[in-house]
Amino acid sequence: MNNYLAAAAALVVTLAPVALADGMDNVAGQTVRVTFGEDGFDAWFGDDGSYSDSRGVAGSWTLDSELCIHVETEQGTASNCGPWNPDLMPGEVWSTTGWSEDGSAITIEILAH
Repeated sequence: MNNYLAAAAALVVTLAPVALADGMDNVAGQTVRVTFGEDGFDAWFGDDGSYSDSRGVAGSWTLDSELCIHVETEQGTASNCGPWNPDLMPGEVWSTTGWSEDGSAITIEILAH
């Protein structure tokens, strides 16, 4: 009986979804729209640390003091890091200059579904 309980507990842990890192739970299941000037793209952040966007870019993400997007290139892993707003909610828009080298602003919006 104890073996069955242990096996059932292990199965529940295995099937439980991986939680997004604190500070990124606001994007779970959401589309994140990034715009800069007249250009933009939609991005998706997976519970498993995966990243993809509407430009065809795919890789992974990490969040420590900054949000970093990591993509494999022919030269190795390229990372782009910048600030993240953990308080941004679906339907809200946030602007930052922290992702650009020249100080231009980008707008980040979590689309309401």
